[in-house]
Amino acid sequence: MSRKWIYLRLGHIVIDLLGVYGAFCFAYFVRVGWVFSTDFPFQPFAWVSAFSTILWIGFLLLSKYYRIPPRSEERVGYDALLIGLGGAIGIGFMIVTYFFRSELFFSRLLNIYALLFGTIFLLISQFVFRLILSARKKKHKDVYRALIVGANRVAEKLIHAIKHDAYAPYIVIGVIDPYGLAKEIKDSRVIGKLDQLEPVCEKENITAIIQCDAFEHTMNLISFCEEKDIKFQFDPALRGIYEENLRIREVAGQTMISFVQRNYQGIKKWKYRFIDWVLRQVFDVD
Repeated sequence: MSRKWIYLRLGHIVIDLLGVYGAFCFAYFVRVGWVFSTDFPFQPFAWVSAFSTILWIGFLLLSKYYRIPPRSEERVGYDALLIGLGGAIGIGFMIVTYFFRSELFFSRLLNIYALLFGTIFLLISQFVFRLILSARKKKHKDVYRALIVGANRVAEKLIHAIKHDAYAPYIVIGVIDPYGLAKEIKDSRVIGKLDQLEPVCEKENITAIIQCDAFEHTMNLISFCEEKDIKFQFDPALRGIYEENLRIREVAGQTMISFVQRNYQGIKKWKYRFIDWVLRQVFDVD
């Protein structure tokens, strides 16, 4: 991953810290008035607001809200949910540590203002950050120049997904057909067979190889990528595994990949999918 993406995210985190803290302070003046109230001193509120801000952003950090790349457009709602949960933690800390101990002043409206302003700021900052990443991808800046190994439906699906995802840090340069049977592939171009892998990588300045076919050549591809310092990835379908059935599990302290078969039909489909999601998220079991 390019360091510039990490630096952008670090800058994003700092801006969010300052912005959320500013939202707390802004909420104070909106509620109390544009003066420093003697009934509700600003200084202790400012200190508690600082800790609430750290808890809010800290929760977002632990929940991978600032992941690189950001979640796909289909999961933007999940990021908004994380913002709300983080805000609830931050506001809850303020209520417990400050307002519950205050004998003279308690304002539910101020808490609502702080949550509202902080949430709005985070949504705007996330939107702006996504625009920046999208613009950088369109200009082919700080993205992987990817070569796809395989000219099958799995490869076509992957190429289509990368092309239409505004934030995926990949640009598909072309496809290597291991068996030399395909002359064209949707949304990309076939630029050779496996025996042309090395010259193609040098000519096109390839920085990532994604394997979607030719299972028997996996070890050779891994060795080649290690030698040339190229990022290597493979599609789970290459091993006959569907991505939604793939689980990462720990067995006796060792990391294992687990394949879980689900075949829900009819009205039970959504019910058991929800139960399955709860089991994964809460108990980390299948």
